[in-house]
Amino acid sequence: MDIDELKNIMQRYFSEQKNKMQKQAKEYAAAGKQWESELEMKKLGVYDMFGTMIEACALKAKMNPKYNGKDRTKAFAGEYLATLVTRSAEWKEGYVSAKKSQNRQEMELEKLRLDTMQEILEQFRKIL
Repeated sequence: MDIDELKNIMQRYFSEQKNKMQKQAKEYAAAGKQWESELEMKKLGVYDMFGTMIEACALKAKMNPKYNGKDRTKAFAGEYLATLVTRSAEWKEGYVSAKKSQNRQEMELEKLRLDTMQEILEQFRKIL
């Protein structure tokens, strides 16, 4: 599978997930569950961020003259996986910090981000 195929599969996945989240957020808001609605929108933001990052990683791998063919796809996959890991480390730190300060909402938000990133990671690994 080449970079464009991988990227397109992931972008379709992101789009499907974001549609579900938007629907769920609206349902929560209509039911007066504002915090739950906000969490769905935060989760949607994680998908947006990693959708943008996959585009950047693809472009970087395609434009690098030292890669070609399968090496280019390998470089893309490695770069994207590194991006996921790097970002998750920041959220883990945020979770620890929120836990220390006993900020339940911030803990919930950071956990949601980490869980969402894990879902994205698993989906990406599944298609590799």
